[in-house]
Amino acid sequence: MPREARLAAALAGEPLPEAWMEEITAPGDDEDEQRTCTRLLTAIGDYRRRHHRAGPDVLGPRPAGLEAGDWNHLTDAIDLYTHARIQRRLEQLRARTTAERATLLPPTSPLRRQHPPDTDRPGHRPPIR
Repeated sequence: MPREARLAAALAGEPLPEAWMEEITAPGDDEDEQRTCTRLLTAIGDYRRRHHRAGPDVLGPRPAGLEAGDWNHLTDAIDLYTHARIQRRLEQLRARTTAERATLLPPTSPLRRQHPPDTDRPGHRPPIR
């Protein structure tokens, strides 16, 4: 299957052609995220082709010597992209949870998220324990 077809299938939500692709968090509806994911998957596929890598380990073992530069760069890119996607998803979940809690709980419920006290106003003293 050509690279473009594999990327199009991944972006369309179809099952990914290789198991290791499941490890990279899929992009959302944002076109910038889709382009970033496409570039990352293209770079990984190119690296695997040039280094004759196959199997579930995305980049294979760390190569020795000068060959490690590409490997390090791609490993960092995978980690940063995955971390950013996870952070964004957590923010979305927190916002949805807060919104759902606000609609379900009465305003006086102790489970409703309370705003922290305004500690910047003049004369405010923290509670004494």
